[in-house]
Amino acid sequence: MEINRKSPASIAPTANTATSRAQAPKAKPLTVRDGFDSQGARPSNFVDRPTGRPSTPGASVPASAFAFGGANVAVKPGANKVADTKPVDPSQPKPKLTGEPVIAVIDGGVDYKHTDLDDAMWTNPGEVEGDGIDNDGNGIADDIHGFNVGTGKGDPFKGEGTDHGTHVAGIIAAEDNGEGNTGIAAGKAKILSVGGLYDGADLLTNFERSVDYLVKMKTEHGVNIRAANASFGDSYRDVASQKRWEAAIQKLADADILLLAATANGNGSNMNNVPDMPANVDLPNVLTVASMDRNNDKLARFSSHGDKVVDLAAVGEDVFSTVPGNDWEEMSGTSMATPTVAATAARMFAENPDLTAVQVRDLILKTVDPDADLKGKVITGGKLNIQAAIDAAKATVEPKPETQQPVASR
Repeated sequence: MEINRKSPASIAPTANTATSRAQAPKAKPLTVRDGFDSQGARPSNFVDRPTGRPSTPGASVPASAFAFGGANVAVKPGANKVADTKPVDPSQPKPKLTGEPVIAVIDGGVDYKHTDLDDAMWTNPGEVEGDGIDNDGNGIADDIHGFNVGTGKGDPFKGEGTDHGTHVAGIIAAEDNGEGNTGIAAGKAKILSVGGLYDGADLLTNFERSVDYLVKMKTEHGVNIRAANASFGDSYRDVASQKRWEAAIQKLADADILLLAATANGNGSNMNNVPDMPANVDLPNVLTVASMDRNNDKLARFSSHGDKVVDLAAVGEDVFSTVPGNDWEEMSGTSMATPTVAATAARMFAENPDLTAVQVRDLILKTVDPDADLKGKVITGGKLNIQAAIDAAKATVEPKPETQQPVASR
């Protein structure tokens, strides 16, 4: 049964499952970098959900959102769709998807050389690193671990927000190697970094470029991209921009890619009537996340909410994870809660690769733990139960028929 995002759902309680946190040494005071500043009475390690560059005043059409093979980011007058994109035709044969689930981190670039992430990164099998040639013919040379929408080039780890993107990636898949933290989906999923989101063009245009890259890589190159993490967002009051956000997310839906989106950090603000993008786009492949406090007892004081637009909450306060330069820090924000849900989705896809984005979303929502503090604040009235969601995915796997043993002759 699909849960309607427009109204609270009745969810049966599930058994409590303790979520372990890495026992890390006390983190040094966080130096907030890349312009994502803490504000007001928030934790000292609070990192606000980035909003990126504002769109050009009066602009109602995208830049040639992703011209594959070039780094031209100029707005083309009259352009009303993304260049070089193809609708997904369900009648055409699709490349076979193999390997671990791939989770795209659309953000500042991920430090793919970090000792806790280097083996967790997706590696493009069709590219030869450093040769400057577009070996796989996708229009981008040397996109070994992803793509940079800000520069239009293959190295995602450039530009603003690399602390933010690297921290998000570590929550999902930091390696179980005895160092720092261990990601929820460690060893079960790979990270594809779409960096440069806060550079070059505005946030919406860069999101469109990100989507086009991911859809192309999945539908034409067989990359097993199952979900995308969007720990960013902003308010868009003009209808044209809202339609562009929805159209881009619909492309993800058509490619069966789940979008995990962070709600705002508005100190308890209600987002029900706010055109918050991409979090408040009402499509069945979108799962919107608020933040619980560090003890997973109540909504974090910095988190927004909305019982018509926010689906559930997950721990997002004092989360210890990777930052660039082989380091780890604690950060707080809905940006940290969202990859916790993305990692859970990754674990579920690993258990049953046949699950669709919508099915995983619905299983996550059906297995939340109801929480009195969340009643009337999020659609489900509940918080993420990681183990219950994974168990629900396991339960969908159809047992293989037993091979009948030959009867021994006498």
